[in-house]
Amino acid sequence: MANPDNSIIAQLQNLNTARELMPNLTDWGVKDFSCSIHSLGMTYLTLLGNHLGYVGVAEVPTPKNGQYAYIGDDIRSDSVWFNRETRLPTLIAEFERYSGVIDQSKLESKVKNLLLAHNRWDGKPEYLVLAYWTKGISSFPKYENLQQIISKGFKTPAQEPVEGTSRQKLLLLQFWMRENSDQKLYLSEIVVRGN
Repeated sequence: MANPDNSIIAQLQNLNTARELMPNLTDWGVKDFSCSIHSLGMTYLTLLGNHLGYVGVAEVPTPKNGQYAYIGDDIRSDSVWFNRETRLPTLIAEFERYSGVIDQSKLESKVKNLLLAHNRWDGKPEYLVLAYWTKGISSFPKYENLQQIISKGFKTPAQEPVEGTSRQKLLLLQFWMRENSDQKLYLSEIVVRGN
């Protein structure tokens, strides 16, 4: 990001705030089935936006605006924080599971959605956030590849170019989940990665 607000970044990785807003993610634990952790992570990001004074909304369809209105697929962002004064998005976030190298393409797909959403919102969002959750992995995503999608752009499956942006940088958050003897997962740490 051009001039990231350290207080927002600090709040995004504040486990005490996560515990306050979503004890079922941090203290109660959750079984890993279907999209249970995705739902909780997406809800947490949305609640955090509201907690910080934004209007946080989950599952937000991106409007078909500007030169990218009809390029690529429809996009529904996992969480968007709207500024109460301007009514424009300040932050767009995606939340995804990462189980190792085999999931790199899933993360890249989410980053492409973030860039396309950013362009469709006329470049207004200050923050593009990819939050991914892990448990017991031995490798990390290729962060440089993810950052390059934002800066250099990409081509859609229909070979339509989507321009990158030098104004924004991707904020990568790793949600470390630990598994206890009760076979539930608990959020134990949120770490900024790849920056």
